[in-house]
Amino acid sequence: MLESHEMATTVPGPPMTEEDIFNSQTVAGLIGYRLPSIPYLFNLPEEKFDHYQTMTFWVSVVAHIDPVDTTLECKEKNNCKILYRRSYTPTIYHIAPRVTYYESETEVWFDPASTMSLIKDLESDEYPFINAKIGDNLIDFENGVSSTTWFSAWSKNGVRGQIGENSIGKSQNVTMMWETGYAAVAT
Repeated sequence: MLESHEMATTVPGPPMTEEDIFNSQTVAGLIGYRLPSIPYLFNLPEEKFDHYQTMTFWVSVVAHIDPVDTTLECKEKNNCKILYRRSYTPTIYHIAPRVTYYESETEVWFDPASTMSLIKDLESDEYPFINAKIGDNLIDFENGVSSTTWFSAWSKNGVRGQIGENSIGKSQNVTMMWETGYAAVAT
């Protein structure tokens, strides 16, 4: 659950992903969780949030323990505080071409905003972003991006990648995961 200070409400966050669970170190008291986009979280149009440069959330975890659900909260409330900053939210503008198929090349155009200033000491096999997908299909950037690739802040950047195995589905949404969370998608 995510309690929003600005919206004065509590909303359910999506379940933790396998990656969130893998990155969590519960024995040490650490949970890895990437906040979904704010419009997705509240199920409202993006323009409803245009006047917020920051938003504060407090996270709690609902554990499904038979026979009842238990809400786990931090003893010190600020230890579970998440601060969303618009300036650290990358934006995807478009892909080209818009039609993709297995092993086709596509280019993703995005603005990393200030995110690049947060990324430090990447391993040689890591990219500045974690992944990009069309639907559930990963885009392979192996030939166009490396751990030393730098993207200009506050401008459109293009990166070319190859489409992986495609599954036919109703949703072919474009997503891009960064260390700071998912990129916003410009409509």
